[in-house]
Amino acid sequence: MEQYGKATYNFAYRLTRNGADAADLTQEAFIRVYRAWRSFVPGTSFLSWIYRIVTNLYRDELRRQKGRYQEEIPEDNAPQAFGGSRPLAVEPIDEYVEGQMSEPVAKALDALTPDQRAVLVLADIEEYSYQEIAEIVGCSIGTVRSRLHRARHQLRRLITEHSTAS
Repeated sequence: MEQYGKATYNFAYRLTRNGADAADLTQEAFIRVYRAWRSFVPGTSFLSWIYRIVTNLYRDELRRQKGRYQEEIPEDNAPQAFGGSRPLAVEPIDEYVEGQMSEPVAKALDALTPDQRAVLVLADIEEYSYQEIAEIVGCSIGTVRSRLHRARHQLRRLITEHSTAS
């Protein structure tokens, strides 16, 4: 947990785009790791193994939520607009995302399907090979290439649309 917790949380956050959901996914993933430790093959990548667990948990959660109306509930009764000032408690990942990605890119990532976002994050941010991505998301290399191509094309289109609309 100490060595891989932060990377696992960051990956989960990129999938869910929500700190609480990412924390839940990370916690559940490490519980699964603990329970299935004997199935880990020494000499293979632990990070790839746990990313696959996170990906599967995320897919399971999407299936459970399909068809349910979801609305985020505010954390407290405080006004939700911050009037230009920063909130008192800021998630470090939020600061990183704000600092690293422009608004059009962040919005475009949100608009991608979960499968497209997963392969895009693994390939372009985490820099995994197609083979490693295929193992993590549980599909063929051809499917990874196809999803990645579509995701990049969709991302470019969405960024261009957002830039011209502004």
